[in-house]
Amino acid sequence: MGLDTAGNHTFVNPAAAKMLGYSPEELIGQPSHATWHYSHLDDSDYSEHNCPIYSTLTNRRTFSGEEWFIHKDGSFFPVKYNSSPIIEEGECLGVVLSFSDISEKKQAEEKIIHLAYYDSLTNLPNRVLLMDRLSQLLTIRSDHQQSALVLINIDRFKNINNARGQTFGNILLQATATLLLKLVRDGDTLARMAADEFALLLPNLGSQAEVCGRDAHIVAEKILTHMEQPIIINNEKISITASIGISLFNKKIKGGTDEILRRAATALHRVKDTGGNQCSFFETDMSEIVEQRFLIEKELHEAIANDELRLFLQPQVDSKLQLFGFESLVRWQHPERGLISPGIFIPIAEESDLIIELGEWVLQKALSLSAKGDMAGHPFRLSVNLSPRHFRKKNFIPWLKKIFNSTGADPNHLILEVTESLLIDNINEIIAKMHELSSMGIHFSIDDFGTGYSSLAYLKRLPIHELKIDKSFIQDAPLNTSDAALVETILSVAKHMGLNVVAEGVETEEQASFLKQRAKVIYQGYLFGKPEPAGVWFKHWFDDDFT
Repeated sequence: MGLDTAGNHTFVNPAAAKMLGYSPEELIGQPSHATWHYSHLDDSDYSEHNCPIYSTLTNRRTFSGEEWFIHKDGSFFPVKYNSSPIIEEGECLGVVLSFSDISEKKQAEEKIIHLAYYDSLTNLPNRVLLMDRLSQLLTIRSDHQQSALVLINIDRFKNINNARGQTFGNILLQATATLLLKLVRDGDTLARMAADEFALLLPNLGSQAEVCGRDAHIVAEKILTHMEQPIIINNEKISITASIGISLFNKKIKGGTDEILRRAATALHRVKDTGGNQCSFFETDMSEIVEQRFLIEKELHEAIANDELRLFLQPQVDSKLQLFGFESLVRWQHPERGLISPGIFIPIAEESDLIIELGEWVLQKALSLSAKGDMAGHPFRLSVNLSPRHFRKKNFIPWLKKIFNSTGADPNHLILEVTESLLIDNINEIIAKMHELSSMGIHFSIDDFGTGYSSLAYLKRLPIHELKIDKSFIQDAPLNTSDAALVETILSVAKHMGLNVVAEGVETEEQASFLKQRAKVIYQGYLFGKPEPAGVWFKHWFDDDFT
């Protein structure tokens, strides 16, 4: 193939034209960029760039290399080329270009690379590629970004392999790989390390070790659950289990990739030594914490279905010690561990959609109780804590209206306690929802006021009826000037906005006296009554148990 100094084809032999999908006549006079794909250039004008043809013309010497040519059908194919100058009487008249198709060579190279980095049986990344990605992860991640390496080993695989043969074992490994791939998220790496051992790299778990440990544990439990499902091989149903070792790590880990792998392997061996079919973290303390949290979340889900939750009430009284209302509180009566503190299970529920199920249970029970009070001639005001996640659900208002219709409860007797975190996102949508509920007669209270967002600009736009002072301010207010100033500020804001104030956590006469001297407030705390089952307080205040 010949090109002139402008880069246009001057002659093309039939073999070259055929390789490009043209006839020689079609290419004569056409520029080189019609057939030559400059992979490193954006501009097709070769003369302004350091491309092989231009280099041959300007340097008057032969250049060799590899590039991509463009077939007439628009596809690319790799070639090996020689670009030599045509010089007559000291003048460079053009270029002679010879080339050969190296597609097969490239395919062979790609196959070699694939064999080097991928497992031939499962087509998953192999140990080499996993360790390379692990190394890159330690380089690019921030110091506190948590990741996890999960090692997965099929229990008693050697016995299966010996009993059914290597072909059967290979099919089982392929089926296991297919199963595990269904559980992998975008960005995760699933690899086959060796024989019956797989590895899962979870690179994006966040910055809080405890939450990341929980997430890694959930992934491991999903793997264990899915691997218990029977696999059909040669019309034979086989069930397997797995042992899983988990190592949490961040960029600060000493020992790098080898240490991460060692820790995961140590945790894996610990599981196999105890019989398999479970998972374990390398860090003993972390393992125990995550195991406990996972168990609580699992059992709490069952507790809602098994009617193990109990509705407790704590009274709220005015300055004359007359009943103002109750706050609804949930307790968990575990069949084996007894009454579990909400401080243990509420934070765990808040990290998942369980908080929504929990909130629905409380609202259902509270409104049913309120309706019974009305029917018994003992109407009372009832406060219910509402999770921001629950409030933001699109069907929350229709659902709540349905509960009112089914229970017959009076919306005017319900106060929904929301935290300031509710106001951070989609404030206009939140305000619209609150106004719709307020028009039904429902009241709103800002719980733990002063500990969160505290934007007075938004507060004045909300249909708020009450501010609730967090107990952390109340406890030291009589003696701590800073806490006293905060309480006095909240009381002043409430007075000017015409809002009720509920002071929670009032436990001493000194705290009650401090508040009474400064404003008219509603008291809630152990000084006036601790949380008890509804029937206990109804007998106390109404001399009637209508639960």
